[in-house]
Amino acid sequence: MYFLKNSSELSVTGTNLSIGVKFPSSVYMRYKGNIYSFIINPKLAITIIVLLLFVLMTQFFSGPSEKIIYVQAPIAVNYNGQEPTLDEFIEDFGIEIENPDVIQTAVVPVKSVNHLSSYREEKLNNVSSYIDRFQIERQLIVTEFLINNKTTRVDQLEDDQLLLLNQKIGGLFQEFILDQMNAPPHVYSFFTSSVPLKKIETALMEQARYHVPASITLAQAALETGYGKRVIGNNYFGVKDKSKRTVPITTTEYYTKEEYKRNKAIVVSSKKVKKGNRVLYKCTVRDSFAEYKSPWESFRAHSLFLNKQKRYAPLFTQGRDYIAWANMIGSTKYGGVGYATSPLYGELLRKIIKRYHLDLLDY
Repeated sequence: MYFLKNSSELSVTGTNLSIGVKFPSSVYMRYKGNIYSFIINPKLAITIIVLLLFVLMTQFFSGPSEKIIYVQAPIAVNYNGQEPTLDEFIEDFGIEIENPDVIQTAVVPVKSVNHLSSYREEKLNNVSSYIDRFQIERQLIVTEFLINNKTTRVDQLEDDQLLLLNQKIGGLFQEFILDQMNAPPHVYSFFTSSVPLKKIETALMEQARYHVPASITLAQAALETGYGKRVIGNNYFGVKDKSKRTVPITTTEYYTKEEYKRNKAIVVSSKKVKKGNRVLYKCTVRDSFAEYKSPWESFRAHSLFLNKQKRYAPLFTQGRDYIAWANMIGSTKYGGVGYATSPLYGELLRKIIKRYHLDLLDY
């Protein structure tokens, strides 16, 4: 490249290809002895340069690129014909859900956000309770994972990413919910201890893979084991051993007269009780329960137990509605699918979930 006084100066260069500029409007090119000239409009050149500089400066000083936030919104039935109430984060955007009768988990594009970090601070500065703060933090974390992994549902995440996400949510739940409550020490330890496994994290993983609400999994494990006080054979969910190969242990069952007669061989003692409008036999029985090599195997077996048996299929039409699950999972004597014989089973699950806000994990 040469700066020239005239085009003849380019003719004396010793290369096959040379370019010369005569400021402000002429460009000369010498190629294989031939000289070509180009006339440029100075005003046009200056305009193009200014525009390019403007674009570069705009990109340099602008904020992060716009992102679409996707919110995973549970849709459930049993709302008496009305749309379900979503958590505060979702309601802030005024989402209108079409076809609320469809039973699924919808991923809804919510809003364009230019400054996600400043948006987070703005939302968190306006929270009125630790529950609100957990809901916002949880949904922002879920959103970030969906965006970064280019997925629309958490069950599409790779195992390592799903585990990392649920570890973060479990940590938030302990910090913003359990740590703020006056829970008895054995209850707090049951939910937060990492020995023999991290129960909240495990329940969240099972929820993503097998669609059993984490609140139901944790409440059943708490109820069946007395918050971890009685765990036999790593069985956290009171699953029976139909093969009868394990050593029988004592438990309580509620039978009708017909059921009492069928199971009389395992009944140790019994007495008649009135529950609602029904007379039942409250029986102490000795029965065989499944044994597992590890607590994790018990959690996985529980998910598969509910997924694989047809009689539990109606549970999965309830979405993430823990009240509907609890109402339906109990005794067949009261319209349930028969996971347990106790008429109080569903009520006890609801009380555990409500008391410790476990439904906040059902995202």
